[in-house]
Amino acid sequence: MNTLAERVEAERADLVGHYQRALQESLFANRAFVRPGIIKQVAADEAEALLNFLRQSGISVAERGGKLHQAGFNVGAVLKLNQVTRRFLMESLEDHQINHLLDVMDEYQRAVMEGFIESIEQEHRIELEQTRNALQRGIR
Repeated sequence: MNTLAERVEAERADLVGHYQRALQESLFANRAFVRPGIIKQVAADEAEALLNFLRQSGISVAERGGKLHQAGFNVGAVLKLNQVTRRFLMESLEDHQINHLLDVMDEYQRAVMEGFIESIEQEHRIELEQTRNALQRGIR
């Protein structure tokens, strides 16, 4: 993990650039309120979250998935970020390191997706509660 963290740290600007391009490509497939001006910061935050995860084994990144959802990104954009991360990290690895990388990336991606899905579910619960309250007011 330290080797991966060192690579991300050394080439952070390049990774952020890859993230920005991936988010821009998926911009119009996302929900209507994704502001193009936030892409640079989201890309930088994604690199920082990955770096923290690689440095601190066991750190939860589920919150990261929730933030991506709340910013208006769809599941396709999150999966594209995961693809960019995997490709970026695999570029300089030797064959014997690939299995370890895949395990690390699976853990990272699982946690991000769990947070993303939890945020969607929370949004749906809120919408259902608002609908229920509106119906109750209409019945009275």
